[in-house]
Amino acid sequence: MPEDTIDTLFALSIEAETAAREFYGGLLRLFGHNPRAARVWEEMRSDEEEHVRFLKEVRARLTPEQLQAPAEPEMMRGLRNVLKFSPQEVLRGIRDLNDAYHYAHELEHSEINTVLEFIIHEYHIDPALRARLVEKYLQAHVKRLLALGGAAWRQSVLANPIADNLPG
Repeated sequence: MPEDTIDTLFALSIEAETAAREFYGGLLRLFGHNPRAARVWEEMRSDEEEHVRFLKEVRARLTPEQLQAPAEPEMMRGLRNVLKFSPQEVLRGIRDLNDAYHYAHELEHSEINTVLEFIIHEYHIDPALRARLVEKYLQAHVKRLLALGGAAWRQSVLANPIADNLPG
């Protein structure tokens, strides 16, 4: 598609990270009554905000020629699939922390992080900085989910049913 440029890649990536931030904010509302879960969801939401800022900063540094370069079609398809994800719809179906964990795990292993890693590697020349960014933005981010413990405990932590109606 002619619109599949690096600029479009950034735009879709920012949109996907924003949806992820909204999702984690919703999980924070659903599990705010549990300090352990609330801490994880707040950190994940905050990480997504940082990802959006990072993407916007990198995009702003690119030249018009770089922005108009063609984007990898497979990445674009993957991002478009991720954008079919509706945070509100998923949040309505979450019964317990185990459900939340599985959706978060799926989201974190989606094309969102593949594109973020591509951007880090493609647009940061300093190898030491690239390594720190991958650790900070991707590896540490995914490791946060481990703080949610095992499946049996996660199943025992029920979602707050009235949290669905709270403003985001």
